[in-house]
Amino acid sequence: MPNAALLRATLRHIRTHPETWIQMDYRRGSAGCFAYHAALLAGAQLASPAATVERRPSGKPWPNHDPYLVPNRSARDLGFTQDEKIHLADFARRALDLDDESACTLFDAANSLADLERLVDALTSQSASERSEG
Repeated sequence: MPNAALLRATLRHIRTHPETWIQMDYRRGSAGCFAYHAALLAGAQLASPAATVERRPSGKPWPNHDPYLVPNRSARDLGFTQDEKIHLADFARRALDLDDESACTLFDAANSLADLERLVDALTSQSASERSEG
């Protein structure tokens, strides 16, 4: 059953902080897609937290695109092991309790804010109907 609370919280966070939402990249500096925000809200810790990295050979700062996470307690609570290399999309999928197809649809780079609102509404409606049937 999808994690309706985290789905709604992520959408609310994106609406409140639109300058940190870039759906086309998992991560770009201190911004990212729906999966990025869901993962961070669920306790994920970026393996490379700096917003910028040095671009070689020029030495100029460049937005950090590293999508990997530290296997912290939140990750272990979701079933990741200490030795795993954890991609933020995998963390977000587990935290949101989505199947692969739903996660791929929700995390699609082409989604607009209106698309995300529609998808979150459908997933949270599904979650509510599953609770009432149980």
